[in-house]
Amino acid sequence: MSKAYFRIDASTAIGTGHVIRCLTLADSLRRYNMESIFICRRLPGHLGEYIRDKGYSVEWIESKNGEFRSEVDAAATKTILAKSIESPDWLIIDHYGIDKEWEAAVGPYAKHMLVIDDLANRPHDCDILLDQNAYEQMETRYNKLVPPHCLQLLGPRFLLLRPSFYEARRTLRARIGMLERMLVFFGGSDPTNETAKALQALKHLPSDDLSFHTDVVIGSSNPFHHEIAAMCEPLPHVTLHVQAENMAELIANADFALGAGGVGMWERCYLGLPSAVTVVADNQAESVRYAARMGAIEYLGESGDTNEATYSEAIKRAMKSPQALLKMTRKAFELTASDAERTESPVLAAMLALDNK
Repeated sequence: MSKAYFRIDASTAIGTGHVIRCLTLADSLRRYNMESIFICRRLPGHLGEYIRDKGYSVEWIESKNGEFRSEVDAAATKTILAKSIESPDWLIIDHYGIDKEWEAAVGPYAKHMLVIDDLANRPHDCDILLDQNAYEQMETRYNKLVPPHCLQLLGPRFLLLRPSFYEARRTLRARIGMLERMLVFFGGSDPTNETAKALQALKHLPSDDLSFHTDVVIGSSNPFHHEIAAMCEPLPHVTLHVQAENMAELIANADFALGAGGVGMWERCYLGLPSAVTVVADNQAESVRYAARMGAIEYLGESGDTNEATYSEAIKRAMKSPQALLKMTRKAFELTASDAERTESPVLAAMLALDNK
């Protein structure tokens, strides 16, 4: 059986997005009879059990005090890869601490290497570079950072999506700009607790405005889990979902969302869900602002500048602006090249083509 190794980390500080998108890719590779193994550091909120629950093995790299040291990490990764009887077909890296030097050291232990990045702030030595985000000058931002042979897959048309998203896109209802159901999701860990701010806004909305239901989603690694559960309990029109496995359904059923940038923002855009978006990590800022300039979302600012009133006003605007919501839906579809006929990510086709050379 062919093998792919993933070098990723998750933690309460790093977040869960790297793991979620790599699990999506691993699920796709599994359909082509490829085994996936995850290499991770044992950090607080590492999601190791979640990865294993999905049917994948986890190999651990021990890390003192959570510190990432490239040379040590590369050596540990090589030791793990060397245990494989045959060189793995793919080494997939989704990690901001890894660059060309690490990749050059570990590269000989795998036939092909795919790097997932969205910072464009360091050189890479890989066969495929994937950046699912949209930016100004997107097509050229990695030209000086990757070798000439590297295939660059750039933009939201290369989104890694679970099959449920393609199914939801095929059967998606036509939204009419009326707010009957809202989604709140600020990422798996939500380190700045935007969820609590949004819940405070809901709590204090006039009862006449609470004519809609709200689905609140948090990850199992959310450090404010108990606080959020306690806030949701007395709110009659709020349902809390922890580590939701039906995100495509929740997005498809919603008419408006409050959320963060990153993977979740692009998933909402792919299903045409109008969103008011807060930047909760520095790496989200550029793509969130670009999506706002394109009209696909409403930009609320950075997490340090938001409060209850920020979300309260966003909800009120959504309730009063059906045409604005419909425009966001159209622009979101355009930006992600959302296609009701698509059944899998073009990333997979690119990997398989290279694998068969």
